[in-house]
This record gives sequence, structure tokens and C-alpha cells, in this order.
Amino acid sequence: MGSSLSSAPGALPGYPTAAEALDSAECVFLIALRWWVAEVKQGIDPLPRLHQGLSAAGAPDAAYSMDQFMRVIARTARRPIDVGCPRCPHLTHDEQRLLHAASLAQAGETARVEEVLRTSMLSPSGAEFALGPLEGLGELFAGVDLIFRLRSLSDDHDPIGGDVQAWMPPLSATLH
Repeated sequence: MGSSLSSAPGALPGYPTAAEALDSAECVFLIALRWWVAEVKQGIDPLPRLHQGLSAAGAPDAAYSMDQFMRVIARTARRPIDVGCPRCPHLTHDEQRLLHAASLAQAGETARVEEVLRTSMLSPSGAEFALGPLEGLGELFAGVDLIFRLRSLSDDHDPIGGDVQAWMPPLSATLH
């Protein structure tokens, strides 16, 4: 896996650490975000691959929402975001948080989405800007029966992590 800063938050209880344990909506979301990062790191426009992959999942228009969401993350991250390579069988802690944010957005938990993104990875304005594309993605996924599971988190664990180091890398993703 890629390296993470020590200030990066830990695992979310209730979320698997293996990609094979994800449901359909989570798998589609995960591979889309991983391919987005892989394409951008290679200097390739990620939209054609997103459109192709999300078309196969029945949600071609979701490519635009995913692209916008990831662009907001890339521009407003307060620390490097740890994203696995497309075929990695493991989930990073950041991927768990992004999945959690997507499930909350689809469920209409707007304030919680912003809190998860703002506290664990994005600037306050970035978290606000990311909300629209993420809500749109959730609606488009729901339209083709890609429903995110709302996973329960332990009450004794801070699901959004502690303080993060304020630093904006050129591309806020670590790919391994």
C-alpha cells in the first residue's frame, strides 16, 4: 500500500479492510475512484475510463459526478489521500472514509458528509464543494439500484479521525 502520513485517521469500524467484502455500489465507487487516480497520475483524462466503467455498471452519467468529486478532492485535500491501485485487494483508511461519505450522501445525511470529509481530509470549503457531486453520484447510483449500505460505526471510536496536517500536495493521492 501507499504510505500515509501519521496524522491520517485510522480504520473505520464497521468497514471491511478487503475489497471483496464490499457490496455492489461500494465496489463500483471504489474502482471508479481508483481508476480516476491512476489515470490522473499518468496524465490521462480520467473521464473516458470512468464513463466506460460506469456505463457497464448502468450509470454512465455518474462518471461526471465522480470526476467532479475527485477533482474537488485533488484540489482541496489538506493531506495526501491514500488510494490503492485499481487491483489492490485491500482498502485504505481513506477509501473507507470516502465510501462512508458516499453512503451518507446517498442517505441524505448532508451535515455528516461534510463533517467526515472536512475533519478527515478536506478543507472546509472543499468539503462543502464535494457535497454536490457526491449527492448527485448517490442519486444516479440509486437510480440503477446501486444502493450504499449504511454501516454502523462503533460509538467508542471517532469515525472521522483527529487532527490532520494542513498541506496541499500537487495531486492529493498516494497510489501504490
